[in-house]
Amino acid sequence: MATSTDIVKKQLVYWAQIAAAAAAGQIVYTQQNGPGLLTGTNAASVYTITMPANFTVPVNRRFVVISPNVLLAARGAGVTYDEAASAANTVVCYGFAFGGGALDTAFQIGIYRVEMLP
Repeated sequence: MATSTDIVKKQLVYWAQIAAAAAAGQIVYTQQNGPGLLTGTNAASVYTITMPANFTVPVNRRFVVISPNVLLAARGAGVTYDEAASAANTVVCYGFAFGGGALDTAFQIGIYRVEMLP
């Protein structure tokens, strides 16, 4: 039998698709969905995604899924999540090329928080 801690109370999910590059260090969200609008900056392939102040997800209570949108000819591109550099209101990701160096790349990101009953 399930205990109360096995029952989901609520689930908070952000999903966004981010364009490869933007002018003046901005992140361009081609699509997004969630409990509020995401904002953020991009500087030298460091994407700092900012969640609204009233809908934060603590680092130790979230699950982040990243999927780069790369063409077959550009398979050497990737994106990675940096948990240590992130905070309750931000998610920090790095675009990179497998051969080395920074690279702006389009990607999809899902930020999940599941709260269980006490």
